[in-house]
Amino acid sequence: MSLLSRFRKDASGNVAILFGIVALPMIGIAGASVDYARASSARASLNVAVDSAALMVAREASKLTDAELRTRAEALIRANLAGNADARLGTYTVSVDRAARTVSVTADTTVETSITRVIGFDRIPVSSSAQAAWGTNTVELALVLDNTGSMSSSSKMTELKKASLDLLKILKDAATTPDQIRVSIVPFATQVRLPTTYKDSPWLRYDLTRTTGSGRSRTTETITKATWQGCVSDRDKAYDVSDASAVSGVNATLYPADFCAYASLTPIRPLTSDWTALQSTVNAMTPVGNTNVTIGAAWGMASLSQGAPLPEAAASTTPRLTKYMILLTDGDNTQNRFGDNQTTMDQRTATACTNAKAAGIKIYSIRVINGNSSLLRGCASEPSMFFEVSNASQLTPIFQQIAREISQIRLTM
Repeated sequence: MSLLSRFRKDASGNVAILFGIVALPMIGIAGASVDYARASSARASLNVAVDSAALMVAREASKLTDAELRTRAEALIRANLAGNADARLGTYTVSVDRAARTVSVTADTTVETSITRVIGFDRIPVSSSAQAAWGTNTVELALVLDNTGSMSSSSKMTELKKASLDLLKILKDAATTPDQIRVSIVPFATQVRLPTTYKDSPWLRYDLTRTTGSGRSRTTETITKATWQGCVSDRDKAYDVSDASAVSGVNATLYPADFCAYASLTPIRPLTSDWTALQSTVNAMTPVGNTNVTIGAAWGMASLSQGAPLPEAAASTTPRLTKYMILLTDGDNTQNRFGDNQTTMDQRTATACTNAKAAGIKIYSIRVINGNSSLLRGCASEPSMFFEVSNASQLTPIFQQIAREISQIRLTM
């Protein structure tokens, strides 16, 4: 009886019993962390595989049928998953929308668990999806380029021409249909210049004067159609910073034809997909005169807006159309028609940039060695769209980057 009593009171085996009760859950929890890590690795591999498949298939969409695209996508996903034993392709779908020019890829896989099986979980499902747009959306781009005298130093004009020609080539190669990408070029100094074929345009006014000589030889001359060489100065304030329509009979709204301060200033090239003509304009650019960034921004805006003075642009509501401006300068504002100081000129430039962005134009701004960094950074649509150039040779890679951003095939989700 004493032996039975001692056995009944002995608690020395409780630890082993309790351990046996909790062992399975503890093993399951530990196993879950291992299997979850494997599932995370499989998910990462699947994401990369699906993203890559969507992008690659989008690049080939114009050349392959829908069925061929699906076959190609499957092969790409399987190839990208080959290095991860836990990521075996399960079901997948490839949807092609040729009207929207998008391809959507979804895929899933199942990670077979190991230790987690002891708590009843045999597999962990993983899925991924991506959508890519192919081709290039319709693009209108204004190159608003400083052509002032300071651009002759430090190889700035040479490098600008090289970078601009490179950008034009990238955009030309990216275009898959006529007029899909169109570019305008706005060389600016204190004025801009137009072809004299615009001389009879109703949005021009001929009332500015200049005084020559001194003493008894001093004379005042008013600009006329016959003497006009294509140069245009700032519109009256506040029209100088906007693309508000010119109204016949309302002098302040009209564009003032002016005597050319510098007859060698290269004329504006309105929006076109004539790549040879665009290259010709770039090659003709000559550095001359002082800086008026506002007039460059205003005419860049005008070249991207419908109606006078440059009517080539499409409506901003056109489906899949994006309008861009590249605004480049190498110096501070120094001279405009009104004789404003630099601070006032900077304020007008900032307002012109604000108005352009409000009109739906995405602005890249580039400061080449000199100029007001804060002003140009504020002109850019986003901080990443502002570039500081400390050496003119940096212009080509920057222009290449911008051209590829404008025309690239891209993931949209």
